[in-house]
Amino acid sequence: MEVLIIAAGRGSRLNHCLYPKPLIPILGLSLIERIIFSCKLASINRFKIVVGYKANLIIKKISSSDKNGIHIEYIFNPDWEKGNGISVYKAKDYFKENFILLMSDHLFDYSILKKLQQISPEKDCSVLCVDRKLNSDHFNFYDATKVWIENERVKRIGKNLEKFNAIDTGIFLYSLAIFNALKESISQGEYSVSAGNQVLSNWSKLKILDISDHFWIDVDDKETLQKAKKMLMKELNKPTYGAI
Repeated sequence: MEVLIIAAGRGSRLNHCLYPKPLIPILGLSLIERIIFSCKLASINRFKIVVGYKANLIIKKISSSDKNGIHIEYIFNPDWEKGNGISVYKAKDYFKENFILLMSDHLFDYSILKKLQQISPEKDCSVLCVDRKLNSDHFNFYDATKVWIENERVKRIGKNLEKFNAIDTGIFLYSLAIFNALKESISQGEYSVSAGNQVLSNWSKLKILDISDHFWIDVDDKETLQKAKKMLMKELNKPTYGAI
């Protein structure tokens, strides 16, 4: 299975003046290197990475790393200042079957990917990994994308939901239907991945995988960056995460 990584945005709340957010260092590796490393631990070695802001720096950094059998294609998104749904939609001609979508600033336990690879969703159905622990330190609560789940399917999704029972972790197993969903949401002036997910939900095509008991964190600002460092150190002795 292939992985699509969104790495096109600037990440203004954590941006360093010298490099884009995916290259923010954390315990010796950049965020995006850690994501690729986690994928390798899950036996995934084929990637498509959407780049935009300071794309050359990301490409140079990854190319200089030990790729060790990894195959990477880069997709340039000139509209990176719009919502992240545009970045996913730019990849519509690059996939012929189900794929995993990851954010370039979300760190996670690689065993989550192993679980996703074992899922055989019904036709055109996609899967969102969710966290039902609403008091978790894994995310900035006020900026998190909220989810309302009924019968193990997403009914509503968005940052401004007043009624919700889970958090979007930014880890997905997508069918190709996501591109039609994004086409519809973009045509309505909604440019986020969440808007595309809401369309999938409207079609009853978005199920969930509960990963509440797994390590993951959205590195969204300086506070969550520090939390991520502490959490990674705690994971050092856990065999499910692998080498830090």
